[in-house]
Amino acid sequence: MSVLQPDADRRLLPRWQSTATAIEAGELASPKTTPLEPIDDQHFQARKREWEAARSLDLAAELVGSGIVLGRMREVEAAARQILDPHSDASPSLREMAAVALETQPRAARQAPAQRRGQIDRPLVYQSISRLRHSLHRHPRNILGWVDLGRLYGILGQITQAERALSNALALGPNDRFTLRCAARFYVHIDDPEKGLALLQRARATKQDPWLMAAEIAVSQVSRRPSKSLTMASKSLGNAAWSLRSQSELKGSVATSFLYDGSLAKARRLFHESLVDPTENVVAQAQWASSRTSGLVIPSLALEVPHNFEANALRARAMGHWTHVLEDCWNWADYEPTSSRPMTLGSYIAAVVFGDADATLEFARRGVLAEPKNSMIRNNEVVALALLGRLEEAWSTFRDIAFDRETAPNQAVLLATMGLLLFRSGDVDEGREQYERALAQTSLRGERYLKALALWHLAQEEIVADTGEVTRALARAEDASKSIHDPELQMLGDRVRKLPRARRHGHD
Repeated sequence: MSVLQPDADRRLLPRWQSTATAIEAGELASPKTTPLEPIDDQHFQARKREWEAARSLDLAAELVGSGIVLGRMREVEAAARQILDPHSDASPSLREMAAVALETQPRAARQAPAQRRGQIDRPLVYQSISRLRHSLHRHPRNILGWVDLGRLYGILGQITQAERALSNALALGPNDRFTLRCAARFYVHIDDPEKGLALLQRARATKQDPWLMAAEIAVSQVSRRPSKSLTMASKSLGNAAWSLRSQSELKGSVATSFLYDGSLAKARRLFHESLVDPTENVVAQAQWASSRTSGLVIPSLALEVPHNFEANALRARAMGHWTHVLEDCWNWADYEPTSSRPMTLGSYIAAVVFGDADATLEFARRGVLAEPKNSMIRNNEVVALALLGRLEEAWSTFRDIAFDRETAPNQAVLLATMGLLLFRSGDVDEGREQYERALAQTSLRGERYLKALALWHLAQEEIVADTGEVTRALARAEDASKSIHDPELQMLGDRVRKLPRARRHGHD
């Protein structure tokens, strides 16, 4: 079954965003970066001569990258084929770039097929990477360039290259605010928050910079480690030397800490203060918090902050504006392409509310690109494939998920998904057994919502398989949902009830 778990434990982590967006958000007070130099014909011909003389893999990569930027793919075919040679030591990322270059027409001249919204324009990302590498070759001390390069590799899921670029930035600026925040977010992204926390706690700047204090508090919460900034931050809030914008995320992080500690009045007060001149990240955090404490109202001006896609998606979900949720999730994903959270929400709403397997798969596949190890976005991908009848792909993807390493709630979800796969594969009895195992786990831990969700999915499969258990399955789902006032569960129930039942008046 499809599941949603992005909002259960939200922390105000820094966004892993581009330098340009960070400047717009006010995160860089006085950024100094070297403009990217255009790759011109003179540079291209020099790279070509160097490669023709030495035929090394590194030079082939430089030449192919320049060819992609200039749209001169025909002239770099030989270098691209060298990279793609089965006996070469080229990395997967280099091979993919070479495959792009072997398209025989410049990108601008091609008639591109209609792209589904879930696709990332990978050739365009490669062009950006090539430009940055070219610039950094000439200006290797450009800290922000290295950070942006790391983010571009992160968008493609190339974690090793991303970490290498961020390490270069950290070596150049171990106390640089933007570098530290992006690196900390990167390590959370790859499930190593302790390393991100160590970077922040080791940096001298964290003790006096509200942006870094905010990041340290959030990453410490993710790491389940004590924050070294929380006490100091609580005393420093309202510091006249800090602008309201620079304190926004710090107040939001402290407010989140109060929220989890049960100090709701303090949390509401600080959230309101954080929204005077907020970043969009703070607005999203406050929107999330508003469903967990009464009396927290988001000012209309805060809702007009640029790039406010996550908050809009959460707000649309709370109001039951389902189509708007999907649209905002796509905008959110374009804004934060290294996160699977917009894709988890989007795939869940597409599956549960709309029953749209194609849209669910689009969202899930984009989420997998962002976070390949995220088991629940993988789970939603399996569900979509199963509903589309692509069972071989669904089983293959399902087997790649390490069930034994999952939390108990996630194991219950995966058992239900196995039940779906078995039902769709024709093994109804075993499918029903896996659903029952999932239900037993949810009952044992009192997870009423997951139990109701699983029961509606079981009822759906009983109807689709045209079994004699339809009436019983529907009654169980209805009973489990009686005291749960959740609009998505209600939409799912309405959808399942409307499914045609061939044996409505038969032995069922």
